[in-house]
Amino acid sequence: MSKLMKLIIMAVVGLVVLVSAIAAEQADTKKPAPDKAGTGEPKYTEIKYSADISSYRWDGEDRILVLNGNVRFEQGDTILLADKVDYRESTKTANATGNLKIYDDRNTITGDLCAVNFKEKKGSLTGSVRMVAKPKPQDSSGSKPKGDSEDSKPKSLRSEWKDEAVITCDKIDYYYKEKKAVVPSPLTMVQKSRVVTADSATYLGKEEIVQLAGNVKGRDEKDKHTFAAPKVTMSLKEDDEWIEAEKATGSFYVKEEEEESKPVEKAPEKPGP
Repeated sequence: MSKLMKLIIMAVVGLVVLVSAIAAEQADTKKPAPDKAGTGEPKYTEIKYSADISSYRWDGEDRILVLNGNVRFEQGDTILLADKVDYRESTKTANATGNLKIYDDRNTITGDLCAVNFKEKKGSLTGSVRMVAKPKPQDSSGSKPKGDSEDSKPKSLRSEWKDEAVITCDKIDYYYKEKKAVVPSPLTMVQKSRVVTADSATYLGKEEIVQLAGNVKGRDEKDKHTFAAPKVTMSLKEDDEWIEAEKATGSFYVKEEEEESKPVEKAPEKPGP
């Protein structure tokens, strides 16, 4: 979950920085000056972009920057693809639409719209949002450190994540100044036979806390486990992982060991007359 949220964060912030950079470049805006303390040049993050057509157009008093056709943003190992990106100077908003896809080596996110409001410092992914998150691959050599067997490893939230997870929802809002992500509508998480649903979710990036709220339900079709609570809070911070549920209820099954059946002894035959 933590890596997945970082991908969403990178995509939104990347769109913010990229659109700002393009607007500054085409408007001949000067680069920011070094900091007043004189500690050196300001830091820059390289963001590569490409599109079939890059242009400005005027809509009344508004000026709009438009990238059209096979739009691609690339920041580190994160890539955003879209058919169109536009930036409106009057409202300080940017939108990416059409075959929207955000991905890196372990996660893929698709949706209908990625929108950023610079005034509110808020980015949103909306419309049939689907996130596919893969666990960190194991060492390709297959070797394990001495004494590091599966049984000796301490159990944790991260160790339980061994299979691909798919999360679906209608909308994700990310407040990039606060480093907070909010899913305001129902969401579903599926991992093999496990399914978790909730009415909403919040991710606090600074604290690495995930909160699921409203009709939180979970079930494991394979092991026949069920779980329900009005609210669940999880800490994803390394060396401080935990789960807390309020007024939780659930059920699970314990397999009963059957007694071995003993062969029935035949009664001795009676001698004939």
